[in-house]
Amino acid sequence: MDNNTLLAKTDKGREALAARPPELGPRLRSALIMVDGKKNVAELVKFGGALASLEQLVEAGWVVEVDASGQPVQRASSDAGAAVDAAAPAEEPSAVAAAPAPAPAPQTLPYSEARRMVVRYINDQLGPMGELTAIRVEGCKSPADLQALLPRIRDALSNYRNAAAVQRFDQELVPLLPKH
Repeated sequence: MDNNTLLAKTDKGREALAARPPELGPRLRSALIMVDGKKNVAELVKFGGALASLEQLVEAGWVVEVDASGQPVQRASSDAGAAVDAAAPAEEPSAVAAAPAPAPAPQTLPYSEARRMVVRYINDQLGPMGELTAIRVEGCKSPADLQALLPRIRDALSNYRNAAAVQRFDQELVPLLPKH
């Protein structure tokens, strides 16, 4: 997700704020509250919303990417159409692009950014229970150190969270980590 990306709540996101489903933990709820369709990702992260939380909100369909006019941006995934429809205001028809662009292949992040992103993910998912794991990640001196720590991170996520958190970590973050 680009730092300049604008995010807005979907109808599903507004309902989640009212209903407080169990999968909307305190950190995700705080991030969802900050999303207003006017702040970009960089501003949301600056105000305390972790990038991993914002990505989870998009994945859950509670938040959608919008353009400067507030219209949802269509993505190539199969559920993007539903997210576009859910995010459109009731009085206006949703804008639909002619042909969705193919999803770009994930690129590895610079080591310092990747390490920071892993620490944020651990903090978002585990809170105080993940403090020791986050400290270990912060102590990594190289991409190889970080790669060697991945099994411990997965164990912590599995023990204190659930298999879905491990799967999301493996799908969203691990491909972005430098290998050496």
